Amino acid sequence: MRKVLTFLCVLFLLQFASAPALAQSGGPGEESGPIPIREHIVAPGETLFSIARRYGTTVDAIAHANQIPDPRQIYAGQRLLIPSALGPVEAWKTHVVRPGETIQGIARQYGVDWRKLALANALINPSLLTAGRVLRIPGNTKMALPGALHVVQPGETFTRLAFQRRTSVWDLLEANWNGRPPLDLPGMWLLIPGARPSWMPAPFQQIDVHPLPISQGDTLVIAIRTDRPVTLQGTLFDRPVYFAEENGVYYALVGVHAFTDPGVYELTLTATDGNGATTAVGVEVLVTEGTYGHERIDVPPSRANLLDPQVIAAERERLRQVRSLFTPQRYWNGPFRLPVEAAISSVFGTRRSYNGGPYNSYHEGVDFDVGAGAAVYAPADGVVVLAEPLAVRGNAVVIDHGWGVLTGYWHLSRIEVTVGQQVRTGDIIGRVGNTGLSTGAHLHWDFWVGGINVNGLRWTAADGPATLYGMQR
Repeated sequence: MRKVLTFLCVLFLLQFASAPALAQSGGPGEESGPIPIREHIVAPGETLFSIARRYGTTVDAIAHANQIPDPRQIYAGQRLLIPSALGPVEAWKTHVVRPGETIQGIARQYGVDWRKLALANALINPSLLTAGRVLRIPGNTKMALPGALHVVQPGETFTRLAFQRRTSVWDLLEANWNGRPPLDLPGMWLLIPGARPSWMPAPFQQIDVHPLPISQGDTLVIAIRTDRPVTLQGTLFDRPVYFAEENGVYYALVGVHAFTDPGVYELTLTATDGNGATTAVGVEVLVTEGTYGHERIDVPPSRANLLDPQVIAAERERLRQVRSLFTPQRYWNGPFRLPVEAAISSVFGTRRSYNGGPYNSYHEGVDFDVGAGAAVYAPADGVVVLAEPLAVRGNAVVIDHGWGVLTGYWHLSRIEVTVGQQVRTGDIIGRVGNTGLSTGAHLHWDFWVGGINVNGLRWTAADGPATLYGMQR
């Protein structure tokens, strides 16, 4: 009997040692279990790369499983073991990433492990997804549970979460850890079963960013919906992004500088609710190169002193004090009108050379070819925040239209408004002139968003930033 018991124990240990290893679970809702092994017979013309792509695995994984020292050396008829956790490529789906979506949220939506999603798409940094990117969704997905995502805050427990979100402790555990309580919580992504479906972390429900991609010198419009009142903070281009709330939607406007290097930038968004809980998400913003020409400006000798760097710097500092204003109230309603009815002599963004120098500056606004004394009209409702003569820009007026949108009018012969005055669309604010650094009578129109010069003509278009997302009253 002792020999029989010893033999059975050895047999049990051998069977246990030969069992396939279980995949380690690295987060809530991730599957655990043996990695499925398939057998594949190499067909003529196949390579290890094509086989790996077909089964949604890697060349290294197949080479390791079959002890192949050189992945290039396979032959027709060879039997290979395929360690695949992703399923055949032919059964995969596709998903177009929307602004604000995360790898975890998309994985939840399709009921697949987020690590498999990252592997299937060769994501170097899964925490950053570019809106508009097409993701391949592995085919061996299961039906995802309905619910909303939640990022666990410090001090929260699953029992407290279950009570606050009106679900049972068991349902919360079952949806995220297959009934097993976690060892750690803060920072984890949880699915709250029964909550209003959302594939973004609560309190975010919808994030719209338009246009994507965005060109140099254009305006980015951000609209965010949440499931509760929050305080929103954002950062883009290493500058703060300010939000204003209107009809339950949080809006922000960001100006893209005309010299912003083309590339991908991260927009970070942080929401803080009434209990002090914070949730952060990231959105990738692709900036493309604008189409701008070049022009040379010859300054008369009598006004060459206005190119003095100290004069220019002092005036820029004066304007900086007003152009970065952020007023939570929005005064405009719909597209802006043009400040004068005249032909455009110089467009926004044109790279400029003064007196034959390098093209290291650009035209910050729009020039209108109009005679001296012509009336200049307010393009939208607002409040006058500057009305005074400046050295380079001559007689100047600046109007605050709210939400970080301001417009400037230079080289006026006469100023018709005062600081603090409220103006309506179509009110006369000044007269065209030739004051300051100017080579002839004309109106220069500046347009600022968040303190950055942008193309004001886009704001006069029927589909421009002023009309996006139903912002009209």
